[in-house]
Amino acid sequence: MSCLATLFPAMFMAFVQFEYLHPLWLATVGGGIVGFSLLLPVYAWLGDVRWLCGAYALVCLVGLGTWRWAWLSPASATQPPWLWMCVGVAAVCAAMATTVPIAFAYTCVTAVVFGVLRTTAPGGNRDVLEAMQDVLTLLVLPTALLLLIRFFANAVDELDATTTASQRVEADRAIDRALQQQRTILDGIIHDRVMTTLVAAVQTDQPRGEVADLARTALAALAEAGTATDSGQSLDLHQLARLIKDMVEPVCPQAQLAVISGDSTLRVNAAAASVLGQAAREAASNVTRHAEAENCTITVSVRADRQEQQVRVDIRDDGKGFDPDAVPENRFGIRVSMRERLRHIGGTVDIVSGAGEGTLVSLVWVGREQRRTDSVSRRRASEAIRSVMRVEMFLFLVWLMVGVQVLVGLIDAVTQPAINPLTLTALGLAVLATGIAVWRAGDRRISNAGAVLVVVCLTVLSQLMHRATPIPEVIGYGTWHSSVVMVLLITVLVRGRRVIAWVGLLIFMVQVLLWTLGQPFGWYSFLNVAFGPLLWLVLATLVMRGVRTIGEQLVRVRSASRQNTQAMAESFSKLVLREVWLTELRAQIGPLLQNLADPTHQLSADERDACRVLEGRLRDALRAGNLISQGVSDAIQAARERGVEVVLVDNRGSKLPEPVRRATLRQLEELVRASTGGRIVARTAPEGYADAVTILRVGDERNLTTIDEAGTVTVRKT
Repeated sequence: MSCLATLFPAMFMAFVQFEYLHPLWLATVGGGIVGFSLLLPVYAWLGDVRWLCGAYALVCLVGLGTWRWAWLSPASATQPPWLWMCVGVAAVCAAMATTVPIAFAYTCVTAVVFGVLRTTAPGGNRDVLEAMQDVLTLLVLPTALLLLIRFFANAVDELDATTTASQRVEADRAIDRALQQQRTILDGIIHDRVMTTLVAAVQTDQPRGEVADLARTALAALAEAGTATDSGQSLDLHQLARLIKDMVEPVCPQAQLAVISGDSTLRVNAAAASVLGQAAREAASNVTRHAEAENCTITVSVRADRQEQQVRVDIRDDGKGFDPDAVPENRFGIRVSMRERLRHIGGTVDIVSGAGEGTLVSLVWVGREQRRTDSVSRRRASEAIRSVMRVEMFLFLVWLMVGVQVLVGLIDAVTQPAINPLTLTALGLAVLATGIAVWRAGDRRISNAGAVLVVVCLTVLSQLMHRATPIPEVIGYGTWHSSVVMVLLITVLVRGRRVIAWVGLLIFMVQVLLWTLGQPFGWYSFLNVAFGPLLWLVLATLVMRGVRTIGEQLVRVRSASRQNTQAMAESFSKLVLREVWLTELRAQIGPLLQNLADPTHQLSADERDACRVLEGRLRDALRAGNLISQGVSDAIQAARERGVEVVLVDNRGSKLPEPVRRATLRQLEELVRASTGGRIVARTAPEGYADAVTILRVGDERNLTTIDEAGTVTVRKT
């Protein structure tokens, strides 16, 4: 629209020069500018405009470079080449077609070419100093616009990274809250239903029918907790990795997760995520049971094109390895837990291993691409526009544009036969009005009094310049104040005083009209002086209205985003409840509860012992979740059977950091398995203590193991 709006005054100014220009030049250069200006608004709505922008910029440069040969009159031009009206827009078009640095080079070249042209007869036969004023005039506004574009692009990149990180933090917090709620509900069922049943079963005097009723109630509560009441919302890559981590950690605490960053908008449906997690859990369980590995790494990555996405989960260990060809096809863990599960969702399993070479299990799922349909781009665009309005950049651009115009006016004043005091006064008012307009710009909104004072200064400034420039048909550097008026009225508009800015523009246009009224080339002079402020204030008003509209949309989008995040967190927490916590719990107590629920089944002494052991394991998990894994729980059970007293105390109040948790579980399991008697007390400290975990072993000798917040292990005798 800027190209189209610039076309009309440019053609009006070109009207007086048409008869002196070569017809072929008019057809190619003039026709090209007209054609591209008419096509740009259409293509801006329909598709890519980069080639049109590049063509527009190229035609403007070619037109300036060939102007002196297209000029047919032997006399000097009385007006500057009409192409100067298009140079500013052409610089922005060059930036859209290429890059900002290239566009800046383009601006410098066109300004220099225009300056050289002005020293020739076809350009007006101006002296070098006046030509330098033209160069400065053509450099300032395009340079300011290019700086704004470059800053805008950087702001968008920064905002993308910040938005992605903040959305992830917000999602993680919502997931943590939802998981805590689900964990609290499940812990209540375990304590009130399951453990009560196990304690009753251990007591020999408890009526068998009452134990069966308690067991059936516990089974019903677990079944109800695992009912799929959510809609199974899809997961992004980060959430999929978190689900896999939660599923793998109980069976392989030393496993470390790595996520290869991909498109954050890609989604994996809940069914596929569940199967991938189950298969990864089985692979990690094999590492713990068979690999004798020191390290295990799980990598989650995604690759996508327009139709499909491939999710890949690699489980790699440095264990003893094996020959995959020697494993029977009917091996339950590989065939059922991995291959069959992946096959049902259209996935595959690939196993690479060798004796002494470790093992790599690759789980691959290919599905139709899903993306988030929220208004991310609209939200980012809105905040990017606001982020551009930083105080430092705002002040720099205002002072840059006003400063160059004041410099042009000062040069014009000192080159006159006598310095006009009206011009010097106007220059001083320009600086004063600029200082008022940007005063306390950090507050964004200028006061009414400040805005009115800016308009008063501009009104007086314009009146002084109109008196100091009595021949408006010779439009030269005496009209520098037009650009100052434009910049400062836009500043008032941006700082929240739209009505005052438009009143100021109306006063300025009336002044220009009265100044040019009755003079030769009056309409030409009027357009030359008044068109710039009018055009740019209209564009600034439209942009600010668009920003306000997007801001209102942003509020609605954020509200919807919070609701979606909460729904996603609840869905994710229920998925973890079903696929991780209840799966583990059923594997532990399911068969035993089924037997207890049968009133005709007579409990044996071994089953009563199993009830006692399971009750202890569940109690440890409730009291000290940070200190329990499947391996640690098995080791504690065996140690207690050997007469070792194991006490777990969890004072943390939150989850241990991953390095601390891995080191703690490894040290605790080793100590418990190596103990043949005595007492072991493992304790987590509240957050903020230097030692996050302490493990005291009392036996033939006393050893104290401490683990700090970085996961560093220290063992000393006491």
